[in-house]
Amino acid sequence: MPAVCALALACDALPKFQFQLQRDIQREFHLTSAMVMVIDTTYMVVAVFDDAHAAFEPKELTVFQEQVAHYAVTHYTRSKLKTVGVVVDRASQRGGSKAQPEPTVFVPEYHPDGTVRLAVMPARRTITTQVRGRAKQP
Repeated sequence: MPAVCALALACDALPKFQFQLQRDIQREFHLTSAMVMVIDTTYMVVAVFDDAHAAFEPKELTVFQEQVAHYAVTHYTRSKLKTVGVVVDRASQRGGSKAQPEPTVFVPEYHPDGTVRLAVMPARRTITTQVRGRAKQP
């Protein structure tokens, strides 16, 4: 019984605005599922689980991720976000295993007139260093 009470308290402590934003994103983009996580009130990650969107071509997927990020930034009013990461994956696992999708990270630029522009943060590159004559990847 104490475990059930602790679980109930933990669930009640979760920010309700995150659940509302998840529902709003699912409804706005007709998604199977979405998950929103906010870290330190300034970093957001949006995970989208939907087979149709996961099948998009890379350019089309990036456009979709930017639309989701823009929606999330403009509907999150608690503070100005430093980054928003959007990752899209399948809702079902049919068709065998697939490599983990990479998130696209956006940096919001807030303007005095209330508009928000998103800049894509470049993907991290693997840096190769020489150690005792052999290449080593971090």
